[in-house]
Amino acid sequence: LLIQGGMPVSAFVETALRNKDNILEIYTSTDTTATNLELARRSGAKKFIIVDSAYSDSALSVLSYAAFTDSYVILSNKENANDIVDVVKDAERIIVYGLVDEDVASALANLDLEIIGKGEDKFEDNVLIVDKTMKEYSLKTVMVVDGTFIEEGMANGQYPILLTGKIMPVVTYEFIKSKVRTDELTSMVLIGKDHVNSLYDTRERMETELENEGLNKTLALVVKFAQVMPSAGTGVLELDIFPLPTYKPTLEITEIAYNEQTQKVILGLDNTGDGAAYYNIELRLQLDGNDYQIFSTDETTIIERGEQIGAEYPINFSSIEEGSINAIVIVRYGSSKKSLEEFVSDIGPLVTINYVDNSNVSIKKVRYDKKDGVILVTIRNNNNEPVYVFSKISLLIDGIPTNISSADTRSIDPGSIIVEEFPLELTEEDLVMNDDVTVFIDYGGRPGFLMKHATYMASLEHEDDYTVLFGIGILIIILITAYYIMRKLEKTG
Repeated sequence: LLIQGGMPVSAFVETALRNKDNILEIYTSTDTTATNLELARRSGAKKFIIVDSAYSDSALSVLSYAAFTDSYVILSNKENANDIVDVVKDAERIIVYGLVDEDVASALANLDLEIIGKGEDKFEDNVLIVDKTMKEYSLKTVMVVDGTFIEEGMANGQYPILLTGKIMPVVTYEFIKSKVRTDELTSMVLIGKDHVNSLYDTRERMETELENEGLNKTLALVVKFAQVMPSAGTGVLELDIFPLPTYKPTLEITEIAYNEQTQKVILGLDNTGDGAAYYNIELRLQLDGNDYQIFSTDETTIIERGEQIGAEYPINFSSIEEGSINAIVIVRYGSSKKSLEEFVSDIGPLVTINYVDNSNVSIKKVRYDKKDGVILVTIRNNNNEPVYVFSKISLLIDGIPTNISSADTRSIDPGSIIVEEFPLELTEEDLVMNDDVTVFIDYGGRPGFLMKHATYMASLEHEDDYTVLFGIGILIIILITAYYIMRKLEKTG
């Protein structure tokens, strides 16, 4: 199988493969995750490992275990959550590794899953899968990379892949040390030369610490930084490596203002990256250049891909008679909960607004469309200003309480309605068990500030209901027609 993207594969490659009696199929791919799922269907695999498509280092982390267990690695995201369920629903084994989108986790919730890692820190999760692979297959060698590329020696899955960084994370160092202490790790293979000095320093430090414990332990370190090519003039060439798309989260501060109506500073944040991110916020309010109030926390919060959130900070400026108030906002964020490596900031005068959230919504109808396999929730904006809503439904599937979230926050024009779709195939038994469903609505008049909440218990309409109503309607028409015919016959008789 030869996969080509926007550019066709080399004719020389195709000819060379055919000349060696290979049965060749050229597959054109324009969507990575769609291709990944299509090949999963064609593979006949019965074991799957699901990772998030935004994190190439997650796929690298599970590569060796997938090779040893004959598992297919599925790249997941919000858009293909339900398609994944269709592919893996009859699987013998399903592993969910690391951080995945909450819609993916929700769609898979009713399946028999094995969860590896919390998704809070990629190095912690990586250590878990490496440890699992080493124990189950009695391996004493690991391959060390930074997760930014793949090389032939990594692709065969012979050794578990241990992730590192410019500075080796504490959890990774402690893992190596504990394995060397118990003779479960005897050698490491470093691919490339970028982290040679760091790894040699790590080994020296570890051996010294173990020696202080009275243990004489050594760890072999092999560095693969070139390939031997006898036909080449120098005899040695650079490694053939293929760069991997490294996920870099991106957050934007959308607004910072003081709402006099609520006496709160409001801050808007938008995740414009390709995956989830962890963040914390520091807000510093200054009066004439001097700190007046500081809001700060070390707690990290997750913001999902495409999500807009709003934060509020209560403060009363009524005692300030004059002076200039400035706001300094620093948002630290990253792809791991314990590694907030990026930041975005905003500095300037604190804008004052007067805003009262008068938004109001209601649920008009909840209907199941059996033909398309989707629950349709009709939501109405009852006010004369735009409103932003995020909805969720709760119902029983196979007798198990299940919550399903909408794909995104949506806006509704004044006095208008929208129909929110929840793709879901319900059996006749499910329909019997769900005469009523619960709909949860988070809403508000400003993007990211969905501070109002409503819960509705709504009757779940479906086609059978309309069939019964249609039948009753036909029966009524027949009876009325028969009545008038009888009256007419009586008069003419």
